[in-house]
Amino acid sequence: MTQPTSKDEYQNYLEMGKYGHFPLFFEEWMSKSLEKPHSVPTRKANHNVRQVFNLLSRHKTLDKKKTALISMDRLSREEFIRSFFKIIEDDILRENNNLQ
Repeated sequence: MTQPTSKDEYQNYLEMGKYGHFPLFFEEWMSKSLEKPHSVPTRKANHNVRQVFNLLSRHKTLDKKKTALISMDRLSREEFIRSFFKIIEDDILRENNNLQ
């Protein structure tokens, strides 16, 4: 069995996020990151998330990925979380045109 690629992992975490499951984030991180009304443009959000997922791809387990996120400075982590939610929101809206 082959290891999932960075792109596969990225897609898997986005799919989980669409259904409300966020294994990479602590609840406290999400509440602090999302309390700011600051929205991230889609292009920047894609760049932020892909960049962080490229860094996380070096780690094989969820715990090590979380540890890598813990080591990020707070502002970068919050921007990553807001970007991640922006991408999920865009994907959901793209899939269901009735929501727009």
